Amino acid sequence: MDKKFITTWFYASKESEKRNVGVFRYKEKTFYGERAPDLNEFSQQIEDIYNDFDSRDYEVVNVIPIAMGTSENCKQSNGNYVGDVGFSITRGAVVVGKKTSITIRQTKENVCVYPGTS
Repeated sequence: MDKKFITTWFYASKESEKRNVGVFRYKEKTFYGERAPDLNEFSQQIEDIYNDFDSRDYEVVNVIPIAMGTSENCKQSNGNYVGDVGFSITRGAVVVGKKTSITIRQTKENVCVYPGTS
């Protein structure tokens, strides 16, 4: 028997940028930001989960964000240290699915679908 509710989760990388580095700019290095997730990866993962749930006859009923806290040094325009600034970014989510229940009743003339009945 299938479970009535299922959950899964995902976690996205931080946004990144590739830059040419080195004396002659021949090397490429990846720099990761602290302020945002990789939105392409984030959206692809959530799309995959929705499609997986749908193929298994589950309806998404809740998405719970996973926020990660971090901080940065805060300095004045003249370079004096003022303190740290804390913030959080949403890096992933827990996705909850509920089994869909559809009853099909057939009559002589047509087929009727009644969602939520058993």
